Amino acid sequence: MDTLLAGWTQSGDFLQDKWTSLLDTVGEDAWRLWVVGSTLVIFSVYWLYAGLFTLMDITNRPRFLRKYKIQPGQNEPVDLAKLWSAVKIVLLNLTVVNFLACWAVYELVYKTENSQDIRELPTFRRSLRDLAVFVVLEEIMFYYAHRLLHHRSVYKYVHKKHHEWTAPIAAITLYAHPVEHVVANLLPVATSIALLGTHVALAYVIFALAIVNSMSDHTGYSFPWSAGSVRFHDYHHAKFNYNYGVLGLLDKLHGTYRTPADQKKAPVSRIKKSKKKSS
Repeated sequence: MDTLLAGWTQSGDFLQDKWTSLLDTVGEDAWRLWVVGSTLVIFSVYWLYAGLFTLMDITNRPRFLRKYKIQPGQNEPVDLAKLWSAVKIVLLNLTVVNFLACWAVYELVYKTENSQDIRELPTFRRSLRDLAVFVVLEEIMFYYAHRLLHHRSVYKYVHKKHHEWTAPIAAITLYAHPVEHVVANLLPVATSIALLGTHVALAYVIFALAIVNSMSDHTGYSFPWSAGSVRFHDYHHAKFNYNYGVLGLLDKLHGTYRTPADQKKAPVSRIKKSKKKSS
């Protein structure tokens, strides 16, 4: 037990030293860290992850990974014109929309509630608490925001753009109307961080984890090590009216949880009716 505690302490000291060194280099201006820093972190993580899968989607290589495609024959290879059209929207969301949204949330909340003691990292216990509660809060907010975007009065004007890709790929994870990007992608994460009073350094970690998780669900691949949410969300793109959440907890509560195995048992007429509703 003492050894474990010592290890935690040393890790904390190491991270604190690195964070202090970073602040000594870039400065500790809260606006720069929250607005510019958050935008850069999200952009960098997104394209580092998307780049690997986009290369696979364009070249259809390596061949031995094709067997893990969830929807074989779809985007093999991806249509370059369609991809570039989507990437332009993604870039808009990752730059202009993200920057303005980060700035707005900073002025409204983070400036006063999340910017104390910027030089001091949160404890491991506090970090674990924030991460655990964040998972729950995001599930709740994303589920209901996503359900709202599927309402017939909203869907065709906003969310339908994202569903143009019935067989998603990693690069189009944030291919969405800017309104959807703010309501469903940014607000659940930003609001959770605001409610928890999360430190900016831990916020960077949360942004990165949220991006990687969402992109994994859009890769179109289900590897042996992939989380169950990958097939879960891919099925949402294929059938539209199921699997709205991140974890599936609220889908189970509201009766919208489906797995591919469940759908094979469902009557064909029911599936067609469900798909027609969202069109």
